[in-house]
Amino acid sequence: MNKTKQLFAGTILTAIGQELAQADYTLNLTEGVTKISHDVYDLHMLILWICVFIGLGVFGTMFYSILHHRKDKGHQAAQFHENTTIEIIWTIIPTVILISMAIPATKTMLDLGDVQDSDMSVKVTGWQWKWEYEYLDNGIKFFSSLDEESNKARQLGSDIDPRTVPNYLLNVDKPLVIPTKKKIRFLFTAADVIHSWWVPALGWKKDANPGFVNEAWAQVDQAGTYRGQCTELCGKDHGFMPIVVVAMDQPDYDAWVKKTKSEAAQGPDLSDKSRDELITAGQGVYEKNCATCHLPTGEGVPGAFPALKGSPIVTGDINKQAEIVLNGKGAMPAFGKMLKADELAEVITYTRNALGNSVGDEIQPKAVHAMLPEGAAAVSESDEDEEEAEEPAPAAEPKADESAPSSSKEALIAKGKTVYESRCVSCHQAGGQGLPPTFPALTGSDVVNGDIKEQIDLMKAGKGMMPAFGGTLSPEEFAAVVTYTRNALGNSVNDMITPEEIEPLLQ
Repeated sequence: MNKTKQLFAGTILTAIGQELAQADYTLNLTEGVTKISHDVYDLHMLILWICVFIGLGVFGTMFYSILHHRKDKGHQAAQFHENTTIEIIWTIIPTVILISMAIPATKTMLDLGDVQDSDMSVKVTGWQWKWEYEYLDNGIKFFSSLDEESNKARQLGSDIDPRTVPNYLLNVDKPLVIPTKKKIRFLFTAADVIHSWWVPALGWKKDANPGFVNEAWAQVDQAGTYRGQCTELCGKDHGFMPIVVVAMDQPDYDAWVKKTKSEAAQGPDLSDKSRDELITAGQGVYEKNCATCHLPTGEGVPGAFPALKGSPIVTGDINKQAEIVLNGKGAMPAFGKMLKADELAEVITYTRNALGNSVGDEIQPKAVHAMLPEGAAAVSESDEDEEEAEEPAPAAEPKADESAPSSSKEALIAKGKTVYESRCVSCHQAGGQGLPPTFPALTGSDVVNGDIKEQIDLMKAGKGMMPAFGGTLSPEEFAAVVTYTRNALGNSVNDMITPEEIEPLLQ
């Protein structure tokens, strides 16, 4: 029996020793790289030493009493009670201790929630299982997913040693980039389930809840790369949605913004491709975005994630499959919001000609792009242009007619819808219903339906969590989105303002 116990204990100790040999352990919190993280660390140390002092006092008194007042068995203990002086002392001392702890704790908590006077705002949306970042001040928006090397190594049967992968499960394809020495306000929400955004070096973590918005802020003074993870059990791939924050000095950050905007302006590659090209590229898109649920072989997880192999949807009408991929269904997210048109065309074609399927067809990026909201709008505008070109030009005042479209209410509303969808929809929602109380509704809003100049002043200067659009929108964009909000989203003020009228107001 003793030998069995020794063997069992030895096995446990060996396992613990192996774990300790493979991991780095510390005995305290990390200090972080932000002022608020330092404040949290200092508060932690203050409370720790207060607790140590109290512990020494309590246990010291207890052990002294046990040793000094010990008596023989049967000894009658002294009887006493109602010592007013002692009762006052043991009430005052804990009260003083609690107050001394509450003052710095309250100050730190207030500082944690103070997002006022921020230099820029970033909206963070949690998805299963990736993060979406939207820079509310410059319009940059992208998804951040687990990097390809970690994604391959984590797959069962990959035969890849995770220790050979740099920053295994803590690296992403597109990190969040922020400037140093700027106060960054973060807005957190989720598109499906509860997530939690945590980067230890920043000194805090925040839950991302569907239908709600939480706030936090950080100011990183030292350039570098800081890593974190989702800390909420958000589903089967909870452990595979890391966070990477890259802090850059202002010149480097400005260069990154310029490059990112330039790449976004290029849009997706809508050129026609051969079926083989689409299938080859689609495999990579599938492994990164779909294999998690539907498995690398397309067999799925019965009862949770349907198989793609032999699926009537995948082997049926290609346009119906594209609609499901773009718009989502059930637990499947809307990939039309995550992937570009060329990536969508590639993965759709791949699933129909691989994973045990051989439909023998393909869909081109142009066709997918036309199904997306921005693609449909472009097609609609193109059709309108063709119709206008077919109509005979008026015989008189051609110059007036040529200039009219840019300043007419209809043209401004059409332009304003595009601006609204790129700059405002993430907070005020597509239908203008907002996310009360954090983001007020525009439908029926007193501001939108009131004096147009008051609305312009509010949008120009910003208010609360709303950034100042006066420095980020051109006069044409500003006039268009103001006119759009007053004549759409359930509002019918039936007025407008032109870019020429807006320009002096933005000075």
